[in-house]
Amino acid sequence: MSMPNNPLDSLFLCVTPIKLPGGGHATGTLFRYEQEGEKTDYLVTNRHVFVEENDDGEEEFVADEARIYLRDNADAPMLRISRPLDLVKDGERQWMEHSAEPQPDLAVLELYDDLDDYINQPIGPPNFLPDERPITAGEEAMIVGYPVIEPNDYMPILRSALISSHYGGGFMGNLAFATDANTHSGMSGSPIFTTPSIIDQMDGGPVVYKQPQRYFLGIHSSTLQSPAHSIEEGPLNVNFAFYPEQIIEIIENSEE
Repeated sequence: MSMPNNPLDSLFLCVTPIKLPGGGHATGTLFRYEQEGEKTDYLVTNRHVFVEENDDGEEEFVADEARIYLRDNADAPMLRISRPLDLVKDGERQWMEHSAEPQPDLAVLELYDDLDDYINQPIGPPNFLPDERPITAGEEAMIVGYPVIEPNDYMPILRSALISSHYGGGFMGNLAFATDANTHSGMSGSPIFTTPSIIDQMDGGPVVYKQPQRYFLGIHSSTLQSPAHSIEEGPLNVNFAFYPEQIIEIIENSEE
């Protein structure tokens, strides 16, 4: 059966499923940061993916190891390679966290695979929103991740979203912003992007590009739970998300 000859969008190559022992899963964002000409690749997801609260109210590690899936064949991008991800060694977590309070729900792990050896496309500061490009209330966005893991090719899924709080401010006492989107638990750690456009409204006026532009806005975390609303009212679909700059703060503070 023939299919349309449509090239694979790089958006599908900037994430990986994170498979945990016991069948749980989440989304990992592939992130590259360069300092003094030296690049390092990281996996970014949510802290709550790796830490849970036990019956005594104490935090404990979910697992010592997980698996991620990278792609190395441009002619067959659906194929993937399973790679181990060390989470805990000698009782110590291997990921980096933010030191702020309240703590952003982010976990950053350095990857020991060079993503240049794969066709995956990490994102990083070049994908950040320019200072002169404002985000307006209600602006459309996209979340790419794994609400389910399709058993054949492990390709992610795009979900539509709206920016639902002031972007650049806080949300409900957290250093976060809100999105309105239908998400599920497997999408924890998914990146959020502006929708592609050949026109940007900058502070100085509209700018037209030859190719559609999109910007990395943050990392999806979790859906707001409201005990004040009944199940019959349906889900709120209001989600917490954390800013890209917080990833940089985690990386740079870990090196001090």
